[in-house]
Amino acid sequence: MKVLVPYPDELVKIFKTIIGDQAEVVQSERSVESMLEFGGDAEIIASVIVPGEYIRKSSNLRMIQTFGAGIDRVDLDAVRDRDDIIVCNNHVNSAEVAEFAISLLFAVAKNIIPSDRELRTGNWVHRWGGPVPNLEIRGKNVLIIGLGHIGADIARRLKSFDVTIIAATRSGASSDDDLVDQIVSIDQVKHQVEESDFVILSLPLTDETTGLVNREFLSWMKPTSILVNISRAEIIDEQALYEALKEKRIHGAGIDVWWRYPSEWRGMAIPPADVPFHELDNIVISPHRAAYSERTERELFLFAAKNILRFIRGETPLNIIGLERGY
Repeated sequence: MKVLVPYPDELVKIFKTIIGDQAEVVQSERSVESMLEFGGDAEIIASVIVPGEYIRKSSNLRMIQTFGAGIDRVDLDAVRDRDDIIVCNNHVNSAEVAEFAISLLFAVAKNIIPSDRELRTGNWVHRWGGPVPNLEIRGKNVLIIGLGHIGADIARRLKSFDVTIIAATRSGASSDDDLVDQIVSIDQVKHQVEESDFVILSLPLTDETTGLVNREFLSWMKPTSILVNISRAEIIDEQALYEALKEKRIHGAGIDVWWRYPSEWRGMAIPPADVPFHELDNIVISPHRAAYSERTERELFLFAAKNILRFIRGETPLNIIGLERGY
């Protein structure tokens, strides 16, 4: 078998070490042209981005292994058209993303960013008695929408903060129901949003979840509530969130995922949205780095390589996504 890994040398080396002589590991750039040139005959590709053109033209392709939980940059329509390809995602980063989600919540609730910015100029306006008191976490209601690996890890960590945790899932059920105080279905979540102090989004981007947090959803939230998103930007109506924050109809937001990204990796001078979130004090903005930690990148690649090795050996790989659901 041949495995295509369109990534730099140090990461490709991980695959070569794990897979050994069980298959040929080949490398390419991330463009479709390069992927087809060096791996157009590959049975397996390990990549976050897998364009439809590559999928349709690579007739030998049987497995796509991604490096994160989200698979929205894999052309699933092309996969469904083929009907002979499995797609596997990766949950190694769930604990780190959960930590980051809680960090965003605390950063907004405790007014950390504005306080830091002002004190750097010698301004003590946010000292005791300042304009924005800290919000307490203890005793509050937290709504986690999406109780997959990341949502469960968020709930597991938040339990120690003396909060009531409600989860919303597609089905209204979860194998991790012991981590929360209540579970409801997403399509019946209005009352829970109205009662929640903090809403954390940790659900996949699908046709059903796109635009879930719209003007109506935001109107259900308390003026003292905080919204945190570490899933995908398109789950939120960008303009509606900006207006809700600017008009102080919700207390604040912590966002790590965006509607606009630079075409060049870690590019410069590219605003993350079509509206000026950067002008608002009640939002903490982060450049999609929740899963990036001291060990996570290597561990993601190690899992991917080992999962591919399972497939090569005829074993059932882990984390096969359901194509009908899109996650």
